[in-house]
Amino acid sequence: MKSYPNIEKSAFRQGAYIGYCKSSVYVITRSNSSYGTWHAANRDNWNDQLFAFGLTDLSAKLAQHTPIVKVTT
Repeated sequence: MKSYPNIEKSAFRQGAYIGYCKSSVYVITRSNSSYGTWHAANRDNWNDQLFAFGLTDLSAKLAQHTPIVKVTT
């Protein structure tokens, strides 16, 4: 696997990756979606999702992305 500054292989899930964006952690898996072949979902807020056609594109999106903060009252 090519080295990315904010993506690494998951030690707990086979075939999954972990992505980092500011103070959030994303679970990255392969997808069959028309939006992209890679899917990143925020571990703490599943409404915050990213799609990309390659890990290089996903790494760039994570670097520019501002996570959606889940507000609880």
